[in-house]
Amino acid sequence: MRCLLNIWGVMLFLRLSWVVGQAGVGEAMLLILTTTVVTTITALSMSAISTNGVIKGGGTYYMISRSLGPEFGGSIGLIFSMANAVACAMYVVGFCESVTDLLKA
Repeated sequence: MRCLLNIWGVMLFLRLSWVVGQAGVGEAMLLILTTTVVTTITALSMSAISTNGVIKGGGTYYMISRSLGPEFGGSIGLIFSMANAVACAMYVVGFCESVTDLLKA
């Protein structure tokens, strides 16, 4: 579910009009469809990995490193860290755009 929450964040709700303006309606719909398919595959893969047993606290890194080994766990953990850093920056931009729109009115 966390992947779905990331895709439904700032990009979908606040920047969708900008994406449609830049890419067009058809390409924007194709982009949303592609990201939905990738997110669904990711969610299904994570659910398949997590069915190997009871996973204690530690998040995605702990689950993957215990199921697939520390090499995969480290590389996926690094990718998730970078993705969260980019998502944080995107959320800040979305927040600032919302505040700017509120202050103009």
